[in-house]
Amino acid sequence: MSDLLKLGYSGAHVHQNALNTTGHNIANVDTPGYSRQQAVQQTAPAFATGEGYYGMGAMTTTVRRISEAFLTQQVRNDTSLAKEYETVLGYAKELDNLLSDTSSSPGAALNEFFAAMESLNDEPDSQPLRSLVMSEASTLVERFNLIDDRYENTSDNLNTQLSTNIQDINRISTAIAELNKEIASASGRTGGLPPNDLMDMRDEKLRELSEYVGVKTTDVADGTVSVFIGDGFPLVINQESFTLKAAPGRAEQRELDVFYSDPKEGDKMITELITGGEMGGLLRFREEVLTPAVNELGRLAITISETFNDQHKLGMNLNNEIGGNFFRDVNERELMEERVTPYQDNNRNGSLGLQVEIVDSSQLTNQDYRLSALSAGDDANPANATFSLRDSDGNALRFQYTDASGTTVNKSVVTMADLKDPTIRVEVDGVRLKLPASASNKVYQGDDFTISPTRNGAQDIRREITDGDEIALASPMRATTASYNTGSIEVASRAVTETFKTSNTGSIVTSLGTPADPSVFFDQKDGQLRFYDSGAVPTVSDLPDGIKIDFDPGSTYAAGDTSMEYDIVDASTGTVLYSATGADAFELGKTQNVIPDTWGFKMDLGGIPANGDAVLVEFNRDGFGDNTNGAAISDLQSEGVIDDGKVTYQDAYANTVEFVGIQTAEANINAESGAAILEQSVSLRESVAGVNLDEEAANLVKFQQAYNASAQLIAVSQQLFSTLISAVGR
Repeated sequence: MSDLLKLGYSGAHVHQNALNTTGHNIANVDTPGYSRQQAVQQTAPAFATGEGYYGMGAMTTTVRRISEAFLTQQVRNDTSLAKEYETVLGYAKELDNLLSDTSSSPGAALNEFFAAMESLNDEPDSQPLRSLVMSEASTLVERFNLIDDRYENTSDNLNTQLSTNIQDINRISTAIAELNKEIASASGRTGGLPPNDLMDMRDEKLRELSEYVGVKTTDVADGTVSVFIGDGFPLVINQESFTLKAAPGRAEQRELDVFYSDPKEGDKMITELITGGEMGGLLRFREEVLTPAVNELGRLAITISETFNDQHKLGMNLNNEIGGNFFRDVNERELMEERVTPYQDNNRNGSLGLQVEIVDSSQLTNQDYRLSALSAGDDANPANATFSLRDSDGNALRFQYTDASGTTVNKSVVTMADLKDPTIRVEVDGVRLKLPASASNKVYQGDDFTISPTRNGAQDIRREITDGDEIALASPMRATTASYNTGSIEVASRAVTETFKTSNTGSIVTSLGTPADPSVFFDQKDGQLRFYDSGAVPTVSDLPDGIKIDFDPGSTYAAGDTSMEYDIVDASTGTVLYSATGADAFELGKTQNVIPDTWGFKMDLGGIPANGDAVLVEFNRDGFGDNTNGAAISDLQSEGVIDDGKVTYQDAYANTVEFVGIQTAEANINAESGAAILEQSVSLRESVAGVNLDEEAANLVKFQQAYNASAQLIAVSQQLFSTLISAVGR
């Protein structure tokens, strides 16, 4: 009877454990990360007798956690991927909406600006239309500045979220290390039996960690888990956690990078190794979308400024002055210097006054560059310091090196002496690298510098002229045929190609470069034509009445000739400045340029001149009804000015909008697929480890019945014992 009692007790105890486990499952049906549990029972050891073995009931061996490591890891991986895509999509949508919104788009403002220019070209002397152009120019500048401000705000938000993510990662890592400690301790107290709820809590923390960054885990024999990120950097080892931190990187002070705090070797930057999760999404958006978009918009702003200014300076305004910069000069000293940023860990005793000059905006790219000092040197030994260059993708580049004789070769290494020599040009992708004489320079081997030609373009653009009268629509060049002409010579076209500015003494060209020698040019100082001759002593001579093209000055033309010689002379003194003879003579009946290619303007003449015919070229004083230069400015809208002259302003902006739009659409597809995959992974994991209330309800009934039966067995044992006592008592 005692054996019967033990059998009943064992059955009741086993099924009570099963009921408790089922109740625990039901209670945690909504607990995140909970894995259902199962009380595992087995037959108790049998009792041997001469008659055979009698069973001794059942016993609970352990409470098993129903979990598949593969499915749990898959949920982590898919969570990390889904969060990365979701983060990229959120920021990409914001940027896409900004660029495509007509109320903030520079593209829309650019159209309005050129529409105003077209209207002004119809009435060049209209003050209201000039005011409209000024207003639209201001709007265009404000749009660029606004977009750049939004870029900066987005970058600041990225930095803030990156810092917050790192704080959360450090917090979760500490919690995982603490759970490792508790799990190891609990397992040790029970002889290795797993503490299921603690393991669920740790798995949930690991899943939560995967929302921020992609992680890899390794199970250890003592029940702990090691956690790694990036290229094997440990976040958790046994019961110890390691920390990350956000700080300005080597190359960029405005953007935060991710550093791993190694207790032995110090901080290590691991930004490029981070993938997955919100943090991976932030870094991916910044590198693949935001930075290229910022540089593209900056490139457009710089190109508009440079090309518009170049053409504007070939015209004449209502003050009878050669046009100046309409927009801010892209090569102001401040702007050239801000395009260079030394790395944070450069030698503190070094300095480099490098300037980055925009020389051809059509060759600009959206890349940043890294200039590296291969050897040390200073102003006293500039040839000792050597430099190489790489683009933002790490590809080695070659410099375009032009020596004093004009010979251009490609070099992979240049010296400080090359950069200091004003007769040598060191260029790459439309920019020139140079060291002004005023700079103090000293570099050490290993020093690096970031070169960002277009990064600040949208921020730096501004309208330079302050009055509508300064808009230079007219050409400073007036060309008329002499009233005494007897032939049919006529002016087909005229255009100013270069202007220069003499010093106040009027003797030497001191700014805006030096004309070809010899050359006639329009002087920006007062619009007058002047003749430049380097000679033994460079001089500039006034041409107060302009120049005159005299045909057949030597009366050498004979009937039947197909060409006619001509001289270009000082209209005041008759001094010959250029003679066209032989192959250079004017071909009769053809339209051709009669001005030497090295001069600052050109003029096509057509028809057939007669002996003694002449064409006069002079400053177009008071020619305010002329819109020749205004038409050339308007033509810029449809001309290829970017990507080696293949892309227009509008196309360039449209390409930027399209680029961001494509990135947004791709991010949207990835986010949707990532969310769907995650949902499948979670469902698959739940089908194995999740609590099924129907199943648990069935188990409740089964275990309750078994428990009741075991209790009944105990009752029968008691009745039998009572019957036996009663029989013995009689």
